[in-house]
Amino acid sequence: MCAGWEDRVRLDHYRDVLEWDPFPPVPRDLADRRPSVPRGVSTLAYAPEQQFEAFRSALGPLMDVGLPPGVTPADGFVAEFMVCGLGGLSAAFGHADAFSFSHALGRPGSGPRRAPVGCWRLMLPTVGEMWIESPDGQAHIRPGDLFLLSMDEPFRGRATHHGGLWLTLPRDLFAAAAANFDSASGAILAGPLTALLVDYLRSLEARLIGMSPEDLVLAGRATAEMLAACVGPSRDRQEQARHAIVSILFDRARAHIQAHFGDPELTPERVAQDLRVSRSNLYRVFEQAGGVSRYIQQCRLFAAHAALTGESGRRIQDIAYSCGFKLASDFTRAFRREFGYSPREARDVWRKPAEPAIAPASAPAE
Repeated sequence: MCAGWEDRVRLDHYRDVLEWDPFPPVPRDLADRRPSVPRGVSTLAYAPEQQFEAFRSALGPLMDVGLPPGVTPADGFVAEFMVCGLGGLSAAFGHADAFSFSHALGRPGSGPRRAPVGCWRLMLPTVGEMWIESPDGQAHIRPGDLFLLSMDEPFRGRATHHGGLWLTLPRDLFAAAAANFDSASGAILAGPLTALLVDYLRSLEARLIGMSPEDLVLAGRATAEMLAACVGPSRDRQEQARHAIVSILFDRARAHIQAHFGDPELTPERVAQDLRVSRSNLYRVFEQAGGVSRYIQQCRLFAAHAALTGESGRRIQDIAYSCGFKLASDFTRAFRREFGYSPREARDVWRKPAEPAIAPASAPAE
């Protein structure tokens, strides 16, 4: 094992957040459904000539892998992932160097047959490209494409240096939708829900950090239900999934805005970037709230109103700045449009002394 290998982990945004282990040199038990908190695994724990072998061994049950032409194990092979068990589903977020892969079932009498693994793999690359050939056709997978592949059908392909999300989906967990998943296998998923589902899956990575095992099971269950509904042909189920995904995205965005409205640089574009969702989908889920900009503005104005009527001693312009307004004049105009009176009038009402209580009538003299 390389000394100090943890310091060379390239997933910098997870270097100090996760516990890091060497890439497991043995296959993961696909039957293990226990939840497991996110942790990092990296081939950098090994000497360069051993890195690809560790990667190859870990993928043994799913596929055979090889190096691109002209590349040898001595050149090293970097693969780093955040891995997590969701009580059935398993997730991996990370990147790997270029490699080729294949899964040949074999025929009776032609040699040993690969044991069925009973799962699909859902892939969402964010960088790099993949080319996959299966009985259902050929696919060229680019960043942002959502691709489903059965691990119990023959396939072969290759990938450039790539990164993204991989979900392993056990067949028994999707027994009711197995026919739909098999029909969708080998193809890039499309349809009205795909963009929303992609945004949800991209946000899943950050949401898993810090979850308890119980929360991980619930997250896995919710993700499985969304996937089953999205891939299924039932319009009712797809509509149910759409509402669930929209609700989750809206709640996350609303919580993020409420936590950061004091930042004057918070914009709809910044919210979309922070949450790793597309601007179009973010705008869509805020339509009924009057739009993302409107919601940010309201959070700022209501916080300012609460400060004006509940605090003393702070200048109005200081309250405006603390609530994310860059100019006091912009704040005053927006405040009057929202409430029908100025910030100073709001403060004056709060400062106005209360009406004296009516004294009780004197008791009649004896």
